[in-house]
Amino acid sequence: MSNQQSKVSNLRVKTYQLLESETRTSITAKIITWLLILLIITNVVATIMASERDYFLSYKDSFILFEHISLTIFCFEYLLRVWCCIEANEYQGISNFKARIKYIFTPIALIDLIAVLPFVIAMFFSVDLRTLRLIRVLRLLKLTHYFQGFNIFTTVIIKESKNIAAAMMVMIFLIIIAASLMHSIEGIIQPEAFGSIIHSFWWAVVTMTTVGYGDVVPVTAVGKVVSTFIMLVGVGLVALPAAMLAARFGEELRERKENLDAHIKGALTDGYIDNEEFQALETLADKLEIEPEELQRSIALLKEGHNGKKCPHCGK
Repeated sequence: MSNQQSKVSNLRVKTYQLLESETRTSITAKIITWLLILLIITNVVATIMASERDYFLSYKDSFILFEHISLTIFCFEYLLRVWCCIEANEYQGISNFKARIKYIFTPIALIDLIAVLPFVIAMFFSVDLRTLRLIRVLRLLKLTHYFQGFNIFTTVIIKESKNIAAAMMVMIFLIIIAASLMHSIEGIIQPEAFGSIIHSFWWAVVTMTTVGYGDVVPVTAVGKVVSTFIMLVGVGLVALPAAMLAARFGEELRERKENLDAHIKGALTDGYIDNEEFQALETLADKLEIEPEELQRSIALLKEGHNGKKCPHCGK
């Protein structure tokens, strides 16, 4: 490798560390992270303020200038992430081109792409301003880069997707049945609200989700009895996905902690943890999104338990 290539490689590694792997330990990485977070939040606030026509016209030049500056920074950040992504462990052993293509189609990279889409769209297409504002507000999704709790939530959603899908399917079936029932019961009396099953869907959804807007209500005795039953079913059914997620969230955190503890115990088999083992544990803790303080506490507790172990035969 030539000297020039070595410099480029070192620069790429440093860039990757600042953007991805040292955000908890490096002061420079933390500053970059918080500046990007501030820029994202300010962008969304500016987009919200610009939706007020009078306010936008009063500060039009400032809004446009800020948007151009933001797009420049987001484009530069996106290109840097694509350039340095090949330093990630999961892309080792494959060509740089394939690694970058794989990265571009990851969810987090697609979110970064959304941040620069207004610039690309405005260059080639004539799009309604409200559509561009919607895309700009979606820049909030970029915060998933910096708050790792989002990743745990996403993992929980994916793992519980089958159960949640089943609960949603049952809810859809009951909504269809409820709409059909109310169409049969109230359709003749209130044709504007229950004249068809399609018209009845609004009432069924609002009632099953226990929102109860009150804009469409049954007036017959039978309709009220059926509505009462549907509301009672809805109370339990709508809460079911939330209960699933809450239970799975706690289970996911426990599994991650047990995984880390198992690796700590493995490192403590010889009675102490050397620098190489500690760095490996730090890397694992970061991957599992466990705070460094929690890692230190786990090491201290398990080390104390390891040092205090007694032989089951002789008691020593």
